[in-house]
Amino acid sequence: TKLKGAGKTKQGLKGIDSGLKSLGRSALNAGAAYFGARGIISGFKMAVDAAGKQEMAEKKLEASLGRTSQALLTQASALQKVSMFGDEAIIEAQALIAAFVDDEEQIKAATKATLDLAAAKGMDLTAAADLVSKTLGSSTNAMSRYGIEVTGAVGSTERLSTLTDNIAEKFGGQASAQAQTMTGQIEQMKNALGDTAELIGERLMPSLVEFAKKTKHVAEFWSDFLGIGKKTDETFGKFSDETTVGLNRQIERLTGNIEYRRDLLKDY
Repeated sequence: TKLKGAGKTKQGLKGIDSGLKSLGRSALNAGAAYFGARGIISGFKMAVDAAGKQEMAEKKLEASLGRTSQALLTQASALQKVSMFGDEAIIEAQALIAAFVDDEEQIKAATKATLDLAAAKGMDLTAAADLVSKTLGSSTNAMSRYGIEVTGAVGSTERLSTLTDNIAEKFGGQASAQAQTMTGQIEQMKNALGDTAELIGERLMPSLVEFAKKTKHVAEFWSDFLGIGKKTDETFGKFSDETTVGLNRQIERLTGNIEYRRDLLKDY
């Protein structure tokens, strides 16, 4: 009878709906894995970027100085702990100064003065280092606008001494004082976390590449599932994952069966 046929059809629909729900749960699990993986990759990327910035800063210093200086790297690490500036920014400042000054002790003195100047005037550390290095390495006193006088020939000890002494007289202790404020403590925390990220980036960079390869198939699954990956352009290529293809076919088959049985119900 029609009533009996309708009951069978409804029962069939119930089974199909159950199948779709199961399929949906599988899709959600795959989605969670995909987006979870994206979060992990994002964190790893930040760590790798932090390590890259540190490496770049050290390379700049090495290029300016003509050699690697552990003494200057150690100073940068020490100054980070008593200021709001990260060690990578301090190293970049050292690199600017090293373009005009070869002596490590002189670079140290000029770097410390640069931090106080930047802190006192609210300047970017690189901009402050640019002013200091230009004043040391040329006959122009780029610091005159801030009331800093310098004497002595370009590149001389006298020029460095008068510059650093006058900066210390006007702005000495500014960098360390600001580090004691609430804002300064937060910045120091961020710098410490940045150091940790750098270490993670250095050690996990090879693992990140391997991890990305292993999660690639998940991204491909979602691209194909949402129709994003179905391109005719050969640049994108075609997906051949059997699991993904099978899933698409199952969805199409179940959808067709549901539509067919719903059409049957119209007659009852």
